[in-house]
Amino acid sequence: MTDDVRIPGYRVLRTLGVGGMATVYLAEQQSLEREVALKVMSPTLAANADFCEQFLKEGRITAKLGHPNLVTVHDIGTHHEIYYMASEFLPAGSLRERLQAGMRVAEALAVARDVASGLNYAHEMGFVHRDVKPGNILFRANGSAVLADFGIAKAMKSISSATMAGNAIGTPDYMSPEQAQASSVDGRTDLYSLGAVLFEMLSGRRPYVANDPYAVALRHVTDAVPTLPEPLAWLQPLIDTTMAKDREMRYPTGEAFIAACDALIAEHPHVALGSRDSGRRSVTPRPLPRRAPEPEAAEAPSAVTGPSRRTRWIAAGAAGFVLTVAGAIAWRAWHAPATLPAPPGVPINTTPAGPNTPAPEPSGYPADPLSAAGLDRFDTPALLSRASKYLDEGLKSDDARHLAFPDGDNAIDLFREVLKRDPANAVANDGLNRIAAYYARGAQRTFDRGLDTFTQELVEKGLRARPDDAALLKLKNDLAARAASGN
Repeated sequence: MTDDVRIPGYRVLRTLGVGGMATVYLAEQQSLEREVALKVMSPTLAANADFCEQFLKEGRITAKLGHPNLVTVHDIGTHHEIYYMASEFLPAGSLRERLQAGMRVAEALAVARDVASGLNYAHEMGFVHRDVKPGNILFRANGSAVLADFGIAKAMKSISSATMAGNAIGTPDYMSPEQAQASSVDGRTDLYSLGAVLFEMLSGRRPYVANDPYAVALRHVTDAVPTLPEPLAWLQPLIDTTMAKDREMRYPTGEAFIAACDALIAEHPHVALGSRDSGRRSVTPRPLPRRAPEPEAAEAPSAVTGPSRRTRWIAAGAAGFVLTVAGAIAWRAWHAPATLPAPPGVPINTTPAGPNTPAPEPSGYPADPLSAAGLDRFDTPALLSRASKYLDEGLKSDDARHLAFPDGDNAIDLFREVLKRDPANAVANDGLNRIAAYYARGAQRTFDRGLDTFTQELVEKGLRARPDDAALLKLKNDLAARAASGN
């Protein structure tokens, strides 16, 4: 409810977006009579004194960053334990919507150049973003791309994983190898993420797809750089260098990335880049494939956004492990929960959701999906059917996120609910055994590679399915022994 948000000097008009970290409102800054995007931190983050102190400190610094390709922060502060940031309001949408609509090569390169320019300036000022992704790339009315959320990325990085348990720094789909391995980061970390975003703009798919966020992050560490479709092979050197596993092999600065981009464009005049100011769309041999929308939790935009619109424009010139995804906040910001069928008498919300519509509660599902009262509303066959579907998807395809997430509506929790009712149920028992074995296999592979953070998370998820699983318990003990030995 916007009526609940009262911050002196601002009049809240409506909600723009809701995410795990914050809610963003369209508000009027009354002293200047201008519209702003007012981001209000979630109560979970606001309750962390270390984060709040760092957020205010870093936010005041980032408010001084002035660059055409960085979102302008107007104000940051606190009022009655409400922590907020007021940024410029950008009504032209985010890159996430444009990806779903499909992009041309010229558009993709223009966005990448704009973001690289903003990053180059921020890096020179001593800031590393750590979470470059489509949802953090917004657009001005003239079509130029703008990067948002420096303050939060910087503030969150300054807090230890112990005090920030349950929050992820970076997004697995675009996370650099050094982030995935909890190593130090610098400007080349952001350029890797930009390369991952550019790959998605060009190909219509994310660089790596895997069973869950942990596995995606692992692929950024171990897999070869992804390959563009053959018609775009001339741009592969740009992706190869930007996404090099060894950061010493990447472009050292955003300026170097732009220079390499311009050199490739000069060698391939068929791209026919024109002037953004001309208002005419660039022409490329053919548009990129459209990407089907993916289910995601509402991501609170940073300085965003009215309804998305495909602004007519052309490219200018020729020219996040720290994966501390131990808790639900980061997971919910990554994928929207699937829902059980609504029980009889529970209406299903059929209202279409626009880009500014907060994610609704799952249809027919209580606010606390783990409560016995909630799951008791579904009969055993419905629970078994849903759990078995998640199990089949996880073990036979490339999508195992619903084995253990979200709380209440995942294969583990649903099978366990069945066993509460019928301890001898063969389908549920077999399902949990198979899930435990699945996580044990994955954990053994990551353990053998010395990736203990990944191993620990996989072991913990497996033990949720079978707390007495011998293979998982052995791995847990092996992890403890290795940590004690310092190896």
